[in-house]
Amino acid sequence: MSFETMHTLRKAPMASPLFRELSVVVLLNEVETDDGIAVPAGSRGTIVDVYGDGTSYEVEFAKPVVGNATVRAQALRAL
Repeated sequence: MSFETMHTLRKAPMASPLFRELSVVVLLNEVETDDGIAVPAGSRGTIVDVYGDGTSYEVEFAKPVVGNATVRAQALRAL
């Protein structure tokens, strides 16, 4: 197999997500839960699922609002 063929057939390296499952994060912007309840900026939550190689995350909140929300990576920071 030639170098050109190998280069063409190789897979692109997978991007690693910014946060891993079960990471505790803080919201930078207000978001809505899947039930439509507003979660204020500064709320802490736990990552329960990673979507699109880390472009967005399913975050579970316990207080001040109980619920899950899909949040883009740019709206989160590590705790």
